[in-house]
Amino acid sequence: MNRSRFNSLKYILLFLLFFPCLKQGKAQQDPMYTQYMHNPLTVNPAYAGSTDMMSAMFLAREQWVGFDGAPKSRTLTLSAPITKYNIGAGFSFINDELGPVKQNSFYTDFAYHLKVSEKGTLSMGLKGGFDMIQIDLMNLTLDQQNDGTFAQNFEEKFILNFGLGMYYYTDRFYAGLSIPRMLNNKYDNDGINTTSLGYKERHYFLTTGALFDLNDYIKLKPSVLSKIVWNAPLSIDLSANFIFYDQLWLGASYRIDDSMSFLIHYQLSEQLRVGYAFDLTESELRRYNNGTHEIMVAFDFQFNKKKIMTPRYF
Repeated sequence: MNRSRFNSLKYILLFLLFFPCLKQGKAQQDPMYTQYMHNPLTVNPAYAGSTDMMSAMFLAREQWVGFDGAPKSRTLTLSAPITKYNIGAGFSFINDELGPVKQNSFYTDFAYHLKVSEKGTLSMGLKGGFDMIQIDLMNLTLDQQNDGTFAQNFEEKFILNFGLGMYYYTDRFYAGLSIPRMLNNKYDNDGINTTSLGYKERHYFLTTGALFDLNDYIKLKPSVLSKIVWNAPLSIDLSANFIFYDQLWLGASYRIDDSMSFLIHYQLSEQLRVGYAFDLTESELRRYNNGTHEIMVAFDFQFNKKKIMTPRYF
């Protein structure tokens, strides 16, 4: 396959991934994260305020490095409890790029936390916000530059949406169910001879995890994330992290029929945490990329002098 043809194939592939309604196909469109166990607010609003302090997290993901037009994601989240009213508040910003497609998402989260047992809490959350979507078709490299289909850019659109979630947690276990975007929004563009360029398909997320003491110094934290999209393959992430001295996390993750990942997470101080993940693709795409890199930085705001007695596991 010559380079020109391969470049065209790549952009067609990326275009179809984002616009699943073309030819009645559907795919998973929301950004994926290998370090999902440290980044639950992006998929479940009920997580907001589930910890006892305000926390901020930044995550950057470079997928399929070396593959032109590959996905890139930047995420910033903020979560805080309002303990007087048993509620939590959160905010998330996501910048996602996929070939000619750029999307910025701004969402706020609210959750109510109900104590249902001596150790367990059930949280119910609501997410609301909007997506800003822009598609630059005119700067694509094509074999036929006069192709009328790519002669006009997709005008920037503001798309409103909302999501729901439930989250049950103790100090040793958690489970969540969420739909971050309830509305299947369509994206239309005036002047282009088509009814709809694409739409967002509803995603369902199931998450669970637990914590086990192996001895006085080592803990094991397995976790699972399942993502369900209508008429798309089921996505399942299986992860396990060993926690040494409540400071160093070493682990691995397997996304079924997709990739194997290696993770490291380090507690630099009581308030500052950093993480890194590296993915190796299993599919034929591995021949054309150098893997996926993901970095995370999280900070817990400590507004009083009280010492943090327990590290963050969930």
